[in-house]
Formats: sequence, C-alpha cells, structure tokens
Amino acid sequence: MIKLFNKAKNNKGNSLAEFAVTAAMMATLATTAAPRFAGTADAAKAQQTRQNIDKIAGMINQFYMETSNPESISNPRGEGKGRVPGQQHFETQLGNYERLEAVLVDLTAPEGGEAPYNKWNSGIGDNWISVFGAGEVDGLYLGGVSDHPMGDEDKNVYYQFDEFNSMLQKSEGVITSPFKQGHYIYVVIPGGKKYYVNENTREEDFITCNDCGPIVVIADAYDPSKYYKVQSFN
Repeated sequence: MIKLFNKAKNNKGNSLAEFAVTAAMMATLATTAAPRFAGTADAAKAQQTRQNIDKIAGMINQFYMETSNPESISNPRGEGKGRVPGQQHFETQLGNYERLEAVLVDLTAPEGGEAPYNKWNSGIGDNWISVFGAGEVDGLYLGGVSDHPMGDEDKNVYYQFDEFNSMLQKSEGVITSPFKQGHYIYVVIPGGKKYYVNENTREEDFITCNDCGPIVVIADAYDPSKYYKVQSFN
C-alpha cells in the first residue's frame, strides 16, 4: 500500500483517471486488510485467555494438593483433605450447579443453535462465582456473577478471592482477561458423591464417596461456551 501511495505521489504527469484508479486500489487494500488484522488480534486474545485459564487451573491444582496433605511448617495450607479455593470443605458446592452435566448443557450449543451461556450477559452469570472477586470487574460486565463468603476470621469476612489472591505474587496482580467484557469465573461441583442409575427404579441416585473429589469448571465470562476448562479431582 505504501508503494502504491508513493507511486501516486511521484507520478506528477499521470492523468486524473490514472490517479483515481490508484486511489481505488489503495482503498480496496485498506478495507480487505482491516478484517485480517482484526482476526489476528482476536486470535491472539483467544490464545491469551486460554493460557490464563490454564494458569488458574494450575493454581487450583496446587491449592488442592497442598490442602490434601497435613499442615506443616513447609505446608501451612495443609488440612489433610483436598479442597478447591472457596470451598469450606471438599463437599461444598460453589455456584448453582450440582452436576457437571448441567454445566455442560449451558456451555454447549445445540445443533444449529447457540450455547445458552455464550456471552457475559446471557442471563446465566448468577449461577457462577468470580475467581478474583466481583470488585475487580467493571459492574457493567458482571452479568450476575457474584462472590462466595466463606466465613469469619478475626471478625473479618473472607471470600473465595482471598484464597486465590493469596497464591498470586504481590507484584503480579489479578489475572485479567484480554477481552474488554471478559473476567474469570468458576463453579465447583461438590465431591463426596458417586452417581449411578438404580436398576430397580431406573432413576439416577448416588452413594457417599469419600474418595470422590470436586469438579471445577473455569471460564472467561466474555464467552464461557468457547473459553472454559473442566478440572476433575476424582
């Protein structure tokens, strides 16, 4: 495009018609290049948010492993039973989903349609919990996502984001989405249950299962149906 511009500028003897042709070519190049650049930017954002989700999943895995082991000088988070940040114990449900299948219904597009939760303001955000705290998100883009109070400590209420933030480097700050309307959310399917189909009633039932850990789904609220990850501790 620059070469064309220089050519148009230097050919002073060209007719008005020739200049018009050159200008039209430049305009065509500009309009075709713009979507290409936008597509490249979107692809970079998509890659970045997937990397961020993987990083959050790594934080959750580290937290679960540390709480699984007994408390010690080298492992101050030790509790002897693994749990996810925000859970009071491994059987705590975070968000409004009791089963993973229900989460996937909201994140999966039916044939020829769109997933129910494909945008931050799809009306399903109130089923989800913020990873780093609702206060870190522009209120215009919360879409119903909230915080989960965990209890009192030294007369102060603490939340799920306190446990996530405790794992971040002080110089790092919270992990933010590359999308303007994006921010990171999650739900936790409680552990402690194993589901099966009762042969007599043909209905789904469950038994207590102390070895069955929680299942976590992490997503970017910009488009949860496109950017999410399932992490199971079963």
